[in-house]
Amino acid sequence: MLRMALTLFAITASVAILLAISNYFTSPIIARSAKERLDQSLNTLIPDAISFDEITDFEKEINIGSAKIKVPAIYAAKGSGDQQIGYCIWVTPMGYSDVIDMIVAIDPKGSVSGVQIISINDTPGIGMKVQSDEGFQNSVIGLNDSAKIVKSAPAAKNEIQVIAGATVSSSAYINGVNVALEVVQMLKQEV
Repeated sequence: MLRMALTLFAITASVAILLAISNYFTSPIIARSAKERLDQSLNTLIPDAISFDEITDFEKEINIGSAKIKVPAIYAAKGSGDQQIGYCIWVTPMGYSDVIDMIVAIDPKGSVSGVQIISINDTPGIGMKVQSDEGFQNSVIGLNDSAKIVKSAPAAKNEIQVIAGATVSSSAYINGVNVALEVVQMLKQEV
């Protein structure tokens, strides 16, 4: 019995050591890859930006209705002459089965100029429509006030129709955009 326990301990210790070594060598590569994807997303959303300064002293969670949406990072886009040309707000609303990581670009006038989903792991064919339906994604462009979620055809500029069959994920997407707009309003009040 003791021999069996020692054998199992030796096997698990060996596996743990191998995993630790593997993590040691791969974690910098994974972090660098994530940074490159983030930089690419920021540059795609605001291509005129020369730099993106992270705003660190900000509340990290915003309530929208009954949902709490985390704001992992806020980036101030700077143009030539260090002029502020917009914001990129990283938000993480909860979709149907997992968090949707997305970055919302807001122009200097306070309107949504673009949205890019960094990662989504939702129901294939249904919840993933949030990422593939360009009409839905473009429906938030130009929005400068909190969007209202509707299930039928929109009657007002700030009404956004959810995707049929993907109500939870598309509502999360819209809530993420609403949080980004709210964050920019808060930032403008602080200045």
